[in-house]
Amino acid sequence: MDDKRLLRTALRRARKDLSPLERRTATQRINRCLKKNIRRGKNIAVYRAVGSELNLNDFIHSARRRGAQVFEPLIDRRSRRLWFIPWGQTAHRRTRKLRMERMSTVLLPLLGIDRAGFRLGQGGGYYDTSLAACRVHHPRRIGVGFACQCVAAVPREAHDQALDAFVCERHEWRF
Repeated sequence: MDDKRLLRTALRRARKDLSPLERRTATQRINRCLKKNIRRGKNIAVYRAVGSELNLNDFIHSARRRGAQVFEPLIDRRSRRLWFIPWGQTAHRRTRKLRMERMSTVLLPLLGIDRAGFRLGQGGGYYDTSLAACRVHHPRRIGVGFACQCVAAVPREAHDQALDAFVCERHEWRF
């Protein structure tokens, strides 16, 4: 556990240390590269960037304009699973909520990623728990972040799940 904590700290620092120009240029490249994953009528799960996370606003705008249904996560702390609600809506009882298996593509935030496709997240386990609960359909899982978040190996646990792809400003890995 200590290895993960130290790695998370180092990766947060690396991401935060990107200059404004590096961040802006990388964000534009990544958002542009992600646009090939947009399909009219398909459900795409994204996240709201917090702190120094990669901002997906340009991708979200393009996806909505092209007719994709864009959703954002809503945490169910009791079950440690995610629900997804339409982008920009506030959650209340009548809000349409979908589970991850109803998404065609999920863009996952991360702190780190290795060449085998294993991601290091914030540590809550919400994405891994939600992915493990998919029974009928498994969405395409794409990790997104900056090149400085690529590491040799991510410490793994039995419940960790590899992603299908990772996109950053320098490359796109498929696993």
